[in-house]
Amino acid sequence: MAVQTKQLRILSTILLAFAVGQAGLGSGFLDEGSRGLLVAHTTNAFAVVVLSVLAAVFGLTSRRAGGPGWIFFLPVALVIASVIQLSLGFAGIRGGHVFFGVLFLCGVTTYCSYTWRLLPAPARRTGTGSTAA
Repeated sequence: MAVQTKQLRILSTILLAFAVGQAGLGSGFLDEGSRGLLVAHTTNAFAVVVLSVLAAVFGLTSRRAGGPGWIFFLPVALVIASVIQLSLGFAGIRGGHVFFGVLFLCGVTTYCSYTWRLLPAPARRTGTGSTAA
């Protein structure tokens, strides 16, 4: 579980970086001045969805290895939220897209924070060990 915990920490940190970058790219083109950022914002949105799916997959393997339940269910909620967020963006519903984006960013921040607080499970001893008589 120690390796899985490290993987979750790395993945959650990358997801957080992409989500913060997504907010920056989105706010950059809201003033209608730089339309070039729209392509970057859209491309990064798909990266965020893929990273959310990967977090759910990694969470499932960690959950099966004995990790807590949130380690899988929170990333699944992030996947659902990112797809809704992507849909709102393509539908052109800016107010809902921005509001839901803030909520999504809060969820990703929580996920990253919790993975860094996650303690790796102690390693199992497979040796014979000493026996007390």
